Amino acid sequence: MPNDVEASGVHQGSTIDKVKKQIIANVDSRQTRVAIVEDGRLAEVMYEKEENVVGNIYLCRVQDVVAGLDAAFVDCGIEKNVFLHVSDAVVNGSGGRKGRNRGLPPISKVIHAGDEFLVQVTKGPLESKGARATRNISLPGRYLVLMTDSNGKVGVSKKIDDEGERARLRKIAGKVCPSGFGIIVRTRAQGAGRKELDSDIQFLGKLWKSIQGKVKQAQAPALIHQDLSLVFEVVRDVLSAEVDEFIIDDKVTYDQVLNLLDNVAPDLRGCVQLYRSAEPIFAHYDIEEQIDKALRSKVWLPHGGFINIDQTEALTSIDVNTGKFTGTGSLEETVLRTNLDATEEIARQLRLRDIGGIIVIDFIDMDKSRHRKRVSAALREAFAEDRMHTRIMHITRLGLVEMTRKRTEENLSQKLQTNCPCCRGSGKILAADTVAMRVIQQLRSLVANDNISGALVIADPIVSLAIVGPHGNSATELEEELGIEMFVRASEEIHPEHFEIKPSDPDQLRQEYQRYRVGDVIQITPEQVLPPPQAGLVANVNGYIIEVPEVSPQHEKPLEIRLVSVHNSYGRGTPR
Repeated sequence: MPNDVEASGVHQGSTIDKVKKQIIANVDSRQTRVAIVEDGRLAEVMYEKEENVVGNIYLCRVQDVVAGLDAAFVDCGIEKNVFLHVSDAVVNGSGGRKGRNRGLPPISKVIHAGDEFLVQVTKGPLESKGARATRNISLPGRYLVLMTDSNGKVGVSKKIDDEGERARLRKIAGKVCPSGFGIIVRTRAQGAGRKELDSDIQFLGKLWKSIQGKVKQAQAPALIHQDLSLVFEVVRDVLSAEVDEFIIDDKVTYDQVLNLLDNVAPDLRGCVQLYRSAEPIFAHYDIEEQIDKALRSKVWLPHGGFINIDQTEALTSIDVNTGKFTGTGSLEETVLRTNLDATEEIARQLRLRDIGGIIVIDFIDMDKSRHRKRVSAALREAFAEDRMHTRIMHITRLGLVEMTRKRTEENLSQKLQTNCPCCRGSGKILAADTVAMRVIQQLRSLVANDNISGALVIADPIVSLAIVGPHGNSATELEEELGIEMFVRASEEIHPEHFEIKPSDPDQLRQEYQRYRVGDVIQITPEQVLPPPQAGLVANVNGYIIEVPEVSPQHEKPLEIRLVSVHNSYGRGTPR
């Protein structure tokens, strides 16, 4: 075991043939990230931000009932009203899975404007669309999902294919299912006994009673129950005996995970490890570089072929090409080998990029039906480990495959990238927050490895503002955390994805780059004002970030201010 990782107990090694599965958790005050790594290759990466609402339960108020959409828009207290289709508005309804609106009453007969009730968000907001919710609330546990309005229905995960095991679990679930509720047995319940399932249902029952108690005291719109934070969601949904290592770089979170496992799965404590190295954990395990590659459209295959992934709002298209692969036999064998290579990589890339919705795959044309069947079977097998529900259609003579993959939130590109100002939205560049996080990670590495005491950071103005943070708080906190003096300066000449970090003596940096003092009078022109992430005006004045809280960011005339506070990376002024 590496010296920079501390284990919580003795971990039994896996067999040689077994895929080595690791969960790597990077816990940061700004953003928590969790990576799932299989045999050293990044399989999934998850991000946690404050705006994640999937799984949350709200007491909502109906704002509009739209007969033409057979749906309503409800106010949950979040930024945009939430979409509620009639199939989700009918309690214990079809969920929209068996025929569009078959057997369902019109939305006007189900709910009315002003009604108040509980909903659970099933899909987060995507670009211009708001979130989607349902009144059929379900509470996921480790082994079971408790459905609050299903009245005795018991289901077993389709991924459990052993009929004997399915029958055994269904029988146990039927015995532990509370009256008036339903149960879905999760895949990880394979091998579990009545004790584990009963413990799970007791916990979920108490949680539901707690939710009902909060509803009586709440006033719509209100958040009633928030789903688990990312790390604990991973413990519930991903961590299992198949995971070899669960490595966490935060001591508090590490201790909390161990305490949770003491109660729900003590046999898994042995795989939990605390990362102690000074090098950022995602850099240590080569995850940052793999994330960068996952943002590219072109992906190379093992034998020299490649796939191109093109995402649009309507669908995702994937094109398979032989590339540099010429093979050693016939053309048919070369095409088959390339297509088989592509199936595994396509499954991995869709998981990694979290691409959902309609997907069209253009395999290289295959004349032989047995080759098409072989590629189709390989594609289905490749998606067997995907936690998201997928539906794959047959492959056509032209090599086209249509498939769907469940989509619940933004994909990787939407999370990490933003529209490029240089190409007016036809391409993508890294978002300012993403570049700011990379600056911070590199500063941490420099402090750990080179023992620097001061640093000049030169970045795009929007990136500089993201580093400095609202009212300069983030810059101050970072300086205190690293024990250095940091001077952030904005430059219009640098590419938005690029930045420079120059270690130097703090006194020298102060002499060269701190030209302002408290009491100085400065004129701010409209061209210097930055787009407003904050309530007040923020400007880039000769590379120095200055905020004027009392002035609107829409101020369109030159403004004369007096500096009332001056720090290394930012200043604050007041109108003169």
